[in-house]
Amino acid sequence: MSARTSPITRRQEITLVTGRELRAHLMKKSTIVLTLVLLVAVIGGIIGISIYASGQDKAYRLGLKGTPVSQAAGLDSVVASNGETIEVVDVSGRETKEVLSDDAPEGTPHVDMVLDVSGSAPTITVEKSADDAVVSGVTAFLQQASLGQQIAALGGDPGQVASQLSTAKPEVTVLNTLKRDAADFGPRYTVLMTIDVLLMFAIMGGGQFIAQGVVEEKSSRIVEILLACVRPSSLLAGKILGIGIASFLTTGAVAVAGVVTAKATGVMPDISLDLDGVLVAMLVWLIVGYAIFAVSFGAAASLVSRQEDVGSVSMPLVMLSMIPYALSILMAIGDANTMTFRVLSFLPPFAPFMMPARLVLGVSSWSEQVIAMVIALVFLPLLVRVAATIYTRAVTRTGARVPLKEVLGRAERV
Repeated sequence: MSARTSPITRRQEITLVTGRELRAHLMKKSTIVLTLVLLVAVIGGIIGISIYASGQDKAYRLGLKGTPVSQAAGLDSVVASNGETIEVVDVSGRETKEVLSDDAPEGTPHVDMVLDVSGSAPTITVEKSADDAVVSGVTAFLQQASLGQQIAALGGDPGQVASQLSTAKPEVTVLNTLKRDAADFGPRYTVLMTIDVLLMFAIMGGGQFIAQGVVEEKSSRIVEILLACVRPSSLLAGKILGIGIASFLTTGAVAVAGVVTAKATGVMPDISLDLDGVLVAMLVWLIVGYAIFAVSFGAAASLVSRQEDVGSVSMPLVMLSMIPYALSILMAIGDANTMTFRVLSFLPPFAPFMMPARLVLGVSSWSEQVIAMVIALVFLPLLVRVAATIYTRAVTRTGARVPLKEVLGRAERV
């Protein structure tokens, strides 16, 4: 008497489909090429920024002629356009062209600008172009020196006049400080854009792969063979999990490579932000956001039978994902605490982009993040049920596009 074979469980079905989709997606030539291109772009871009920044961080050298450096107090506090304080070098007795030339003889100091105060009027000489910030700083120094000489000639005390002028500035009080005016806004905005790009790459890339896979199986009639072995909902769930894991692996590889390269080259910005907490929040929202859009792309793709028609059903979802992406950027350059932004951030399709952005900008508490997450987790099962219904009723129907109203209106049970 032969032993009875126990039926396969839903979990086993999902596991089998997930493994199949994971292997197929990671071994795709397009996935490998895209990942390599992104790795080269990220690593090369960071190295390029590092090389460019290393040149920009060098102190601007100002050659001084006509007076000793020790008698030019205050000139060494001028700041160049790269944010670095200039270096004043005494070039008296040397030819101006010689000290400005890149091919100067060994032992000759090289400077970026020469200030000559030996004549009746000061002159500035540069090789090709002048740093406007240095010119402005030098001009202010010369004007202050000229004013001091005039005050001394009239019998006054230049130091006392300068002290009184410094105390005459009004004190500015800002009642509502804008986040974009903060000193660390630049690094925060960089982190925000990095998170948005990673979210868009994982969510949109994974969603498009799911849509194409569903239509490919449907047009080739392979789905009918698969459905003879597994339930429709298990097939959709396994496809979402397999492609999702593959997308996370490729996105994670690019992100890790970028972070390691940035740390190795020293271009990581100094920022008063809990990066570890932000990265954890981004990861959680990435999973939730992918789940929301992945089930939507899978259900939408089941309505058509040709790859040419995928765009028509996926375009509304693409536009829906672009809205929170754009809003997260608008929050950074506007007032992130407006009621409109706060309300939209709690909506499940918008939260995966806008909640991490609010956290990076410093306008969201962890309690707000938890509330938005609870709303998304309540919404997700309802969306999954609707998507599973659409997929089950439409995936075996070939030919013309299946009307969504007709699918949802059928009395069949999933």
